[in-house]
Amino acid sequence: MTDSSEGENRSTGEERERSPVTLSSWLDARTPPAPPHLVDRLAEIVGSEAMERAPDASVLLDRGISTLRSALSDRDGALDLLVADALITYSMEAAAEHCASLDETAAEAVERIARDTA
Repeated sequence: MTDSSEGENRSTGEERERSPVTLSSWLDARTPPAPPHLVDRLAEIVGSEAMERAPDASVLLDRGISTLRSALSDRDGALDLLVADALITYSMEAAAEHCASLDETAAEAVERIARDTA
């Protein structure tokens, strides 16, 4: 006989597997959660289309470096510095979920940050 809570857990897990993960839902699941104003600015920078697709480490890295470059040239860009940091960090977390691409993404990030923000 199967315990009903076990069956419920199994079906919930199956539903999660079938449900597409969007960048928006993926960010909501991060621990600890980012402050709402940071998430709002991140969503503005990334764009609504990217927020509704699966997390893409290269998109997060691209937007993070672009935001970093812009924030470094703007004395009022403190929030964008935090957003750039969050985007680059999230790009590493997204790559870590696909272990095969983590080393490549990290090496690319270091190279691009050094090159694009000099």
